[in-house]
Amino acid sequence: MLKANTKGLFAQVSEYGLQVARVTKLEPPYHIEALDECQLSEDPEEVRDFIMGFAGTNKGQLSFSICGIYPPRRVVRRATLENAAKAKEPSFLPEYLKNQFKIDLEVFSISALTAAEGKAFSPERGLTKDLVFCGAPKDELQEEQDRLVEYSLFPQRMEIGTLATLGGLMRYCENEKVTTPTLVLEISAESSQVLIFHEGQLDVARPIPHGLNSMYPVVQKELGLKDEESARKLFSSNTFDFTEMGPSLLRKLLKELQASTGFYEVQTGQTIGQIYLGLLPENLSWIGSSLARSLGVDELRVDLRDWVGNQDISVAETVDLTGLGARWFGLFSLMGDYDPVIAEGQGVENG
Repeated sequence: MLKANTKGLFAQVSEYGLQVARVTKLEPPYHIEALDECQLSEDPEEVRDFIMGFAGTNKGQLSFSICGIYPPRRVVRRATLENAAKAKEPSFLPEYLKNQFKIDLEVFSISALTAAEGKAFSPERGLTKDLVFCGAPKDELQEEQDRLVEYSLFPQRMEIGTLATLGGLMRYCENEKVTTPTLVLEISAESSQVLIFHEGQLDVARPIPHGLNSMYPVVQKELGLKDEESARKLFSSNTFDFTEMGPSLLRKLLKELQASTGFYEVQTGQTIGQIYLGLLPENLSWIGSSLARSLGVDELRVDLRDWVGNQDISVAETVDLTGLGARWFGLFSLMGDYDPVIAEGQGVENG
């Protein structure tokens, strides 16, 4: 059953853990009463107990929530159509997705957004050649929803966190008068997402086939460990500083980033000014610093106190925003008061 009160939770659930905020109500203006986070245990009951304790619910009760999720095969792809008028044909976009990105709409749930505004694309309302396709496999979306319910969360709204974070970063850069393009890197276990935006528009969105898993063989070899599992456990712990090994661990990732940023800068004449890495836990913050040095750019560090002030979000005196890492911004971006990057409306229909 649902908890019968007006309070609610914001939750961000990724492979790196869960961050939650308790608010007085799930409609703006938001007032944050408390923040907390936990690791995702293999036993969902442990996470459920954590949520219930944080929300003040009893066994069998669910909490209304707004959730940011990160399905493993989530899609964010930037496309420029040669002939925008063709999008009026019902079969065009499904065929385009299949041919260009190997995305089958029998398997994936996909929405088309305008790259300039992040609003739902509708040929009837106006044509544009610059689009962003976003979504995830239908089975993964269902699994994410089931997991949230298993954690005692009732998702009043469920968003792909990548896009919510992009919307928040765009607004933050606008508020802070950041004028140079921003590189956003989202690292997962198997792969990573490269995103570049400038002046409120998403210019680049592409996956690269390297993630954390590609670093474990290097750790194993460099440190003489017996297997990759030992390397993974050491990498995930807080007991070893990998900063000096950064250039060798990040070599494959850096090569892809240099190719993406170099092509972008040649095509646009704009120079990347800063890089932002979200989601990663504190013990992996060296990755962002190492990549920034290698690319010759700054790290974009979001001041959450400035963010909530500009978004008319109030915070209880007991909540300290000082020192919260980049992994928290995805959660706060779900509260942003701006035109949503994930817009409701029609997606790409399989014609």
